[in-house]
Amino acid sequence: MPLLRDVATAFNEQGVDLAALGLAWARAMPCVTIVPAFGLKALPQSARAVLALALAGTIFPALIGVPSSLPHVPWALALAGEVLAGLPIAVAAAIPLWAATMAGGLVDSLRGSQAELTVSVIEGKTSPMGVPFSILASCIFLGTGGPARIAGALATRPLTDHPIAAAAHDLAGGISIAVSLGGPLLAAALVLEVAGALIAKASSPAQVHALLAPLRALALLAVMAVVLDRIVAAMALVVRAAP
Repeated sequence: MPLLRDVATAFNEQGVDLAALGLAWARAMPCVTIVPAFGLKALPQSARAVLALALAGTIFPALIGVPSSLPHVPWALALAGEVLAGLPIAVAAAIPLWAATMAGGLVDSLRGSQAELTVSVIEGKTSPMGVPFSILASCIFLGTGGPARIAGALATRPLTDHPIAAAAHDLAGGISIAVSLGGPLLAAALVLEVAGALIAKASSPAQVHALLAPLRALALLAVMAVVLDRIVAAMALVVRAAP
């Protein structure tokens, strides 16, 4: 179409390679789609596409000449390859934020809460403590230059031989991150469980289980308040290390 040709010519005259910009946009799309800090369902698809285009505008010079270096590969296939190239980076950046949500869910599980919430900035259902943990991790990600780190990784990291395997490895590592963040609470829950069992045994035949359950939940919240600064510090280290 003449209009599109004129637009492409105008961009080329300004030093903007539309082919490279399109590949950069495809490479950035997994990040704005998967990483919770970029809004997830809170942003419509069109807004996320524009956000990916803005991110692509910072990295597309690194992709100039990629189509010409693969003359026998159709541009659409190269586009799919760039999506795969961006997938491990997106997963690596999203895992600390998902792990923070899982750590919040661990707190609720330990205190016996069965409530589930659906929040637009968190994928799927989460627990009441998972929401503030996820938002806190996203704030840390944005406040410590997470988008800049993603842009740097997208511009410099080549396509891995097995991007799906790399993403699966990162997902498995996210479970250990979540357990590490909730480690102090796991230890406290174990101590409280043993203490509750000893109290129940000492007070037999009186039934004190109904009283101990809310006290254990309150004690866990108190422990979380005491160790919250350490959890946040560990969360910040993990978030700043990704992608």
